[in-house]
Amino acid sequence: MRRVLMVAVAAMPAVLVAVLVGAVLQGTGPARSIGLAAARSSTRSSHGFDRFNVAATHSPELEKMLAGGSVRKAAAPGRSASSAGTTSSSASSVQGIDVASEQHPGGAAIDWADVATAGYKFAFIKVTEGSYYVNPYYASDTAGAQAAGMITAPYSFAIPNYSGGALQADYAVDNADYTPDGKLLPLILDIEYDPYVKEDGTNDCYGLTPGQMVTWIRAFVTEAQRRTGRYPIIYTTAQWWDECTGSSTAFGADPLWIAGYSTTSPSSLPAGWSNWAFWQYTSTASVPGISAADTDASYLSTTTLELATPASHSNRAGSTPASITVGALDGTSATPSYTAAGLPSGMSINQSSGVISGRLSSRTAPFRVSVTATAAGLHATQTFTWDVHGKVRLGALPGRGGSVGAPAYSRVSASDSLHGCTLTFSASGLPPGLTMNSCGLISGWLQVSGRYTVTVDVTDSSGAQLATGSFPWMVGAASGQGPTGQLKFAPDGKCLTELSTTDIAVEPCAASSSPAAAAQAWTVAGNGSIRQGGDCLAALPPSGTAPAALEVTACASGGQRWQVTSDAALQNLNDGRCLAGTGTASGSSAVAAACYATYNNTGSASTPGANQQWIVPAGPLTSGVAGFCASDRHGGAPLGRVTLRMCNGSAQQAWTIEPDGSVRIAGRCLGLYGGSTAPGTRVWLNVCRHGPTQVWQLSGGPIGIELVSPVSGLCLADPHQATKAGTALVIGPCVAGDPGITWRVS
Repeated sequence: MRRVLMVAVAAMPAVLVAVLVGAVLQGTGPARSIGLAAARSSTRSSHGFDRFNVAATHSPELEKMLAGGSVRKAAAPGRSASSAGTTSSSASSVQGIDVASEQHPGGAAIDWADVATAGYKFAFIKVTEGSYYVNPYYASDTAGAQAAGMITAPYSFAIPNYSGGALQADYAVDNADYTPDGKLLPLILDIEYDPYVKEDGTNDCYGLTPGQMVTWIRAFVTEAQRRTGRYPIIYTTAQWWDECTGSSTAFGADPLWIAGYSTTSPSSLPAGWSNWAFWQYTSTASVPGISAADTDASYLSTTTLELATPASHSNRAGSTPASITVGALDGTSATPSYTAAGLPSGMSINQSSGVISGRLSSRTAPFRVSVTATAAGLHATQTFTWDVHGKVRLGALPGRGGSVGAPAYSRVSASDSLHGCTLTFSASGLPPGLTMNSCGLISGWLQVSGRYTVTVDVTDSSGAQLATGSFPWMVGAASGQGPTGQLKFAPDGKCLTELSTTDIAVEPCAASSSPAAAAQAWTVAGNGSIRQGGDCLAALPPSGTAPAALEVTACASGGQRWQVTSDAALQNLNDGRCLAGTGTASGSSAVAAACYATYNNTGSASTPGANQQWIVPAGPLTSGVAGFCASDRHGGAPLGRVTLRMCNGSAQQAWTIEPDGSVRIAGRCLGLYGGSTAPGTRVWLNVCRHGPTQVWQLSGGPIGIELVSPVSGLCLADPHQATKAGTALVIGPCVAGDPGITWRVS
């Protein structure tokens, strides 16, 4: 699952605007997703301006400086364009490039074989910007560069005033599909001048103080190291770093990729570093194989020896596995020599080439292998796991079932004489909405009814099929059951009312004993439909950009499904429009309108407001770990932990999403225990105070969403996907595909 996280400032109530400021103090910012695949490539910010720089490698200011121009507040040493290829005493002859989607004008492909033939040894490829943009060419460029024999690394262009450091690190790791393979260097954090300074009204430092910026960078670095096992490379300039971090020396353990225009070497280094690993010296290189006019180019330092972490391997005992080559970038003039410790019996490493080969013995065991390269007094070591397994037997494959809107959580197992996840599982024919991870866990949210035949294959690093099997999966239609009650219009507390099947309006809320109450009794079903007397609320087909009428009609699919989003909007899953009121007077029509726009009674657009905010009937927060819901453990007490319990439809599991960003039950608000924002912090119910630790943003969908705490940049989580009632819920990393952080709000 890919996530698009957006900040919705224009539509936020005042408390959320205040939270944005508080969140920045913690190195994060609110996140919002409209949850629609059609919108996931959008780069229009809810700040109200276009993210025009997403296709570029770096900020316009930095690109200008690298082309021989100047940078604000600190002019770079000038030189002629003809001197761009001059090497410094600290630069080796090893060069590389970095690219983004702008190196694909008109969709043109890069000929990576030509790039490699021209002598370039490494390629740094933009994967994300902020937490709202993914480079569509990242995967193909990475594959092409590696196939040409180049070492690669993904880089994330940071937007620190948009969302949290940990969140942007997770977004980059997930979208890079970061898996060590012997050709991949650490993730790169590109932290530099704000390209949108004129649009967002801040400054080169994104409006953050040095302390706030250091906190943000630390959150990114910590999460990247946790996810990948390696400290990220940091890309920056000395001038930006010293100004925007207050000359912080906290990140000297991270390799430095310095940008600086000079004839000999970088004119200065940021505080905290005594040397650099990579130096970007120009933005105007002409590179064979790239049709774009200009490309960024960098040198590798003579003091740098980098090893790409090999992938973990799994092979059958007694087999002859494919040779393993450990990729290296060497800036020294000496030829590296290689040694290895912990190799399985029968395998050895070539000291000159670093190639590991041989025939495995009959011993089955996991091996922790360390490979070390040495050159000119420099040493670099990387480790990986090599599982030598026995015969593989696939476990039982009973049939499975469920209904649309329900979560699935099921594991396929295989035995191979070893413990843990040592083989690779894949599946075809899964019901839409479900995925299987490489360890055999099937998870997701059922979306389409039908009968499916699922085929499971088990392989190891050889790619050979070791076991296979199939099983049926029956998916029934949504039951139509769910929380039932009044759907309240946030601006004035009136209720959505079915006056007739084609006249849906906002009326005063009726007492439960009133004859009018039935017309205001809406059921929010598990598949996202909003039902009235067995029929479904539907949006008529749009006519241009004008708002469209609603109707209550026989339940089908498509335009009859809605999703609760941040700011308590209800968004149509078919076309992205939002349920909106046209006024607060009794009888004012409800329509389906472009999200975040206010419409008056004449149907014309007015100023942004709260006319798309609704409070749906209180209902469960259903976990992606099937069968469990978030529960008010203390049931009626004013304070208490929130725990995982079997779903039972009780009042202890009846939650509402409020327009102020709070998540409530029995008049109390979900927040962070003690105000802590660290991973693993328990979530806690307390008196509603409208503070930043009680604000949540919704991301993802179309059924399972994530509840993001903007002040921490972390998600509401069932720790370790626990399936034990009473497990305390916490905040944890927003990792794509983790069922423990997905919830259905209904």
